[in-house]
Amino acid sequence: MSFILYQMEWVLRLLVAAVCGGLVGFERKSRLKTAGIRTHMLVAVGSALFMIISKYGFFDLVGHSNIGVDPSRIAAGVVTGIGFIGAGAIMTRNNQIDGLTTAAGLWATAAIGLAVGADMYIIGIAGTLCILVTQTIVRRIRALKRYPNRSLLRLQVTLAGQLTEMEKLPERLKSLGSLNIQMRIVKYDPDSFTLAVTVRLKKKVNSNNFIKKMSEFADVKEIEVLD
Repeated sequence: MSFILYQMEWVLRLLVAAVCGGLVGFERKSRLKTAGIRTHMLVAVGSALFMIISKYGFFDLVGHSNIGVDPSRIAAGVVTGIGFIGAGAIMTRNNQIDGLTTAAGLWATAAIGLAVGADMYIIGIAGTLCILVTQTIVRRIRALKRYPNRSLLRLQVTLAGQLTEMEKLPERLKSLGSLNIQMRIVKYDPDSFTLAVTVRLKKKVNSNNFIKKMSEFADVKEIEVLD
């Protein structure tokens, strides 16, 4: 019975890792990033599971003189392996790199999973709080220093129609609550074109609502939020 209770404690570690990873993922998802709640939860739970296996999965080998057990090896493998997921979140568009913050968040979420899997609940939860503070409060402070009482959005927008139609976009976005707009042509075809758009919003305009209303334009085919 005691061994069953011991394994239930391992299950608790997986649940705590899932919650911590989900919190980080929720913040990313709220900013319309590709890697969201499920991705971060899977990274955290997988890392915790690897750490539990690393620490407790080889008890039957302990004591054999010809077999060496090093619990840190799997943890080191997780740190290396998470780089492949992070690389998938980083994209380069028109000499600009996007997704670095999400990739770093995934890397840090793996560390949370390892910490919780190693029975270090406090430091795992503290790490979660540090990541959330960095992703939310620190981001806002930086924005406030550059643009007091204003929000800044970087978007990649694909619209149907001729390229000359882009001249009407600033006035259309102004009606939704933008203060000013900067545009750069990324790609154009005979029947559509793609713009890199930087929009500064009025103080009380919600960025998510702004994007939602913008996506309702009949000629808007796709909107992508850039880091």
